[in-house]
Amino acid sequence: MANNTPMTHEDHWSRPVAMTPNGQWISLREMVEEAPTQVPFNRLSLEEQSELVAERIRQSPEFEVGILGQQIVDKKHAIDEVQKRTSIGRALIDVEQRMIRMLIKRALEGNL
Repeated sequence: MANNTPMTHEDHWSRPVAMTPNGQWISLREMVEEAPTQVPFNRLSLEEQSELVAERIRQSPEFEVGILGQQIVDKKHAIDEVQKRTSIGRALIDVEQRMIRMLIKRALEGNL
């Protein structure tokens, strides 16, 4: 079943989605337009995944997420949780990994 939920208006093109073999972030735009040699998200170490997600959150114009049974997690708190790889941080990493896959797929299809 296709997910036709509209995406929020954000600059997804400039935020990192992968890393080069020498450790530089690759934005979605660079991935689509330049197709550089890359290490995809699922091949990054846990530390690198945490760094990438923390950077994506840092670059988000706004960031808040509600966690069931918890309070609203703001940008600063989310980055801290991701860097420490707590249960909340690991959940945020998983969500971002799914978002990255969807963004790449949509961008390559011309639907972003």
